[in-house]
Amino acid sequence: MNKTFPRYIARSFWGPFILGLGVFTGLLLFGSFFDRLNTFMKSSAGGWLLGRYLLYQLPYFLVKMTPMATLLGILFALSGMLSRGEWKAGMAGGWRPFEMLKPLLFCSVMAGVFQLCLQEAVAPRLYMRSEFIFEGKLRGKENWQELVKKDVSFSAGEEVFVTADVFDGRKNFMERVVANIYRDGRLFVEINARKALWQAAERRWLFEDGVLINYDASLKPSSSRFTIYQSGISVPPDSLVLERLVPEGVSIADLLRRIKRLSAVGSAVVSERTLIYCKLAAPLANLVMALIGAMMVLLIRGGSRILNFGLAVVVGFVFWAAIITGQSFGNAELLPPLAAGFGPLALFAFFSLFGLKKARVF
Repeated sequence: MNKTFPRYIARSFWGPFILGLGVFTGLLLFGSFFDRLNTFMKSSAGGWLLGRYLLYQLPYFLVKMTPMATLLGILFALSGMLSRGEWKAGMAGGWRPFEMLKPLLFCSVMAGVFQLCLQEAVAPRLYMRSEFIFEGKLRGKENWQELVKKDVSFSAGEEVFVTADVFDGRKNFMERVVANIYRDGRLFVEINARKALWQAAERRWLFEDGVLINYDASLKPSSSRFTIYQSGISVPPDSLVLERLVPEGVSIADLLRRIKRLSAVGSAVVSERTLIYCKLAAPLANLVMALIGAMMVLLIRGGSRILNFGLAVVVGFVFWAAIITGQSFGNAELLPPLAAGFGPLALFAFFSLFGLKKARVF
């Protein structure tokens, strides 16, 4: 069949999509501006710093608002075709309803690709910069990433266990630290030191001012004091104690590395796995939104632009709330991570496809 008509349908999507993305993102930016304005004014920070903060948050807001913009694009494109009689004309010309819908679904997939690229390559790094400006510079929190921890215990490799009163992941040192090294299931060496420093060049932990205790087969100790002791412990600081998880500031690749490091020391990774599935599902929300929009227009068969905009806002936030609820259930282990990430999309997609079938699109 002639490809002119599908291209015409696709072009009718992008104008409302770009407009909706700009409007919805602008609303979030204004909300963030007024929410943070008081803090910026109290800190005597210049307008340039506030501008940088909002600029760094922009990609994150674009990621969040892309599905809503997709919904608006579908609503405007389809309702426009119905009001101008193009939908009926297409059917009279031999075009099936689903064939006329396919260009819009393809556009929603392209919007999802745009969202995925922004979500993984741009938004996390810039969002963390905005957090540094707000938490680090304005609020003066040196440990806003929670890299300094107290009274920690962890595994530092096979049969190596460490406890420390203070672990500083920013400066890569530990204070009042005890390292127990086991061999064949029994305690072999104990290092009790005032301080331990990570030597990046040697990739080893250096202990200072402490006692080295060796145990024989009968666990009889023999101790010796040291000023400096170069240990064989080679696990780097960022694999021992991790920074606070900021969901908006990590990519899927970052999460996979984090899960690997947490699993190596036996820590729980439920939140990280749930977040991975949520991030994988997020771009697919554009396709689901397209199905929702098509169902609403083809079942209602009409509606003004104001009504379409209102529907986009209401349905978008209901969908967003369902996604957040699913993630919360996953973090609380009320749902498996896979179901928490993809469950809301599958539910909305099912009802949308059912509605489209009722509208005789298939």
